[in-house]
Amino acid sequence: MCICKTMLMMLFLSFSILAQEINLRGTVSNQSGKPISNAIVSLIKQTMKDTTDANGTYAILSTAAIVTPTALKPQFQSINLENGYLELRLPSPSPVKVEIFDVNGSLLQREINSDATQGFYHFSINSNFHTTLLMIRVTIGKEEYTYRYLPLQSTSGIQQPLNSSGSAVGRLAKLTAITDTLKISASGYLSKSVAITSYDQLLNVTLDTANGNAGYSSGCGKTPTLKSGKQTIQVNGQNREYMIRIPENYNNTHPYRLIFAFHWRGGNMNDIDGGGTSGYTWSYYGLREQANNSTIFVAPNGIGGGWGNDGGRDLKFVDELLKLIKGDLCIDTTRIFAMGFSWGGGMSYAIACDRPKVFRAVAVYAGAVLSNCLDGTLPIAYLGIHGVSDGTCGIAGGRALRDKFVKNNGCTPENPPEPRTGSRAAHICTVYKGCNDKYPVEWCAFDGDHTPGNVDGGGDDGAKTWTKKKAWEFFTQF
Repeated sequence: MCICKTMLMMLFLSFSILAQEINLRGTVSNQSGKPISNAIVSLIKQTMKDTTDANGTYAILSTAAIVTPTALKPQFQSINLENGYLELRLPSPSPVKVEIFDVNGSLLQREINSDATQGFYHFSINSNFHTTLLMIRVTIGKEEYTYRYLPLQSTSGIQQPLNSSGSAVGRLAKLTAITDTLKISASGYLSKSVAITSYDQLLNVTLDTANGNAGYSSGCGKTPTLKSGKQTIQVNGQNREYMIRIPENYNNTHPYRLIFAFHWRGGNMNDIDGGGTSGYTWSYYGLREQANNSTIFVAPNGIGGGWGNDGGRDLKFVDELLKLIKGDLCIDTTRIFAMGFSWGGGMSYAIACDRPKVFRAVAVYAGAVLSNCLDGTLPIAYLGIHGVSDGTCGIAGGRALRDKFVKNNGCTPENPPEPRTGSRAAHICTVYKGCNDKYPVEWCAFDGDHTPGNVDGGGDDGAKTWTKKKAWEFFTQF
């Protein structure tokens, strides 16, 4: 039973599948109000998308099966809401995070306590929000509870009992909320991601024009001479080989994202470009499939099957490739990335150390210090992926690479959770807190050995691995 200004909410730790109508509509325009046609509007979690028409309008419509926590059924965890205070009952010491969002998904208030003591934990909801429908997300340990809350509209008391089924009735009913992201991208404009908490809304989006010509390479507007396939370039008097993949619908006025993918020891550029036994689904570590003709890819070929970088020769190779590609193709110079596995991860780490002002981010799969690190004092966005039972490049070495950029990027040091060896548990990814907004650090550990294409539960498969989506999401946040 609830009394004046009080509501008791009991959350049942189970899940249910609900049929949810998706009715997202709106327009995409530029800062002058002009409609943007052919913009791609993607609903990330539901993997749905639409393309805007000549009027800049889009519509994502469907009836989807949504897996959501079943709320409002009494069992273990209790959450009291009284006079604008959220009260949690903790049976044992636990990390606690409370976040308050508005209906558009904008963060209004956040509190994090990494070691809340046993007993009652109190959180004050800002009184300025008392006339707005809010979304409250509470994380206790590894459990997350998300629901909607309509605060008291006045100081008068309102009775709010729970009915016999555990469902709330009346003005303060709390409903299971969704959390998803709408991503909008268009040629010549900066991509935008918008957090949403409802699948039924009208959402108009304004995109910013790419910053003048600051992100445009000198190849923009030129008729390209480079073609997809095998190429050679002279570097310090030596012929170096590389593969390049240019989008089939290449537009010389659109600045493209550029990704360098480095092969492992004993591998070569053909392995990266062809995707091995997984074919196109694993081409360029699976990102070519994810990009869907939106990105230019380069696979340099190492000397002797690796990236010794003696005297900086492999970094010089990268420098010359960049000079050539930026001069011939239209490249967004603010979105150049590097990735690689094993020795290729070591080469990507060398780039993070010594070319942080050129590359926006790196993704290091099972890396180690194999290609040197001559500087390593400046920040760069960093994604590390490593198996806990890696017998070739031990995970301790991978953690050390990560920690260099945890420090450089101003992040709060921590020992992120990792799956237990042999547990066959799902991978665990941790986004570090406190980092410079421009330079995030993310660490993903999995129960497995030396592989870039891990599949949760065991094995590796370029077609099924989670790593390609993770790397793509990390790169495309910029």
